[in-house]
Amino acid sequence: MARRTKAEAEATREAILDAAEHLFYQHGVSRTTLAKIASQADVTRGAIYWHFEDKADLFNAMLARVRLPFHNLLKKLDALESGDPIAQIKELMVSGLTLIGTSEQHRRVLTIVFHRCEYIDELNPAVNTQAELDYEALEIMEKTFRRAKSNNLLRDDLDPKVAAYSLHVFIKGLISSYLIQPNECDLQSIASTMVDTMLRGMLKAR
Repeated sequence: MARRTKAEAEATREAILDAAEHLFYQHGVSRTTLAKIASQADVTRGAIYWHFEDKADLFNAMLARVRLPFHNLLKKLDALESGDPIAQIKELMVSGLTLIGTSEQHRRVLTIVFHRCEYIDELNPAVNTQAELDYEALEIMEKTFRRAKSNNLLRDDLDPKVAAYSLHVFIKGLISSYLIQPNECDLQSIASTMVDTMLRGMLKAR
């Protein structure tokens, strides 16, 4: 009985997250109330507060469902100590872009983050978590670019930290533009060329 109750509680939690995800996407975060989410999920507001402290906690949990694949990709890159660091960075970026291009849920959640969310005080915990993840990504990429520098692959005038930041901004800009008009291109098919073009400008001429 306890096992079934736990499963039912998890199903309710997922239903709330699904409802929040669709309403945030359709109407924006600030215009979506917990009452609307409860109605969409066919639960009471009390059920929402049983699983989540507030809207920011709910928002953060929604993001966590799509963060895991990206986090795993970063951890895989961070664990590498040999091999071609530029090829490894490219593989990470192409894998991430391909995931966005092929997963409707990832596109929906990232559209919320990039284009349906006002970064107001109410969402500060979620915003802070996203900032921490960005910082972690920058640290891992800088570490990998330092390996590239020590392998004499980067341009002499390019600092690994600047390389990491430049690529980070490029990828975020590409994702943001794609999410506005996803039908304008096939992100999965162009991801490798886009990343390769960016990285080529960072490398020493051969």
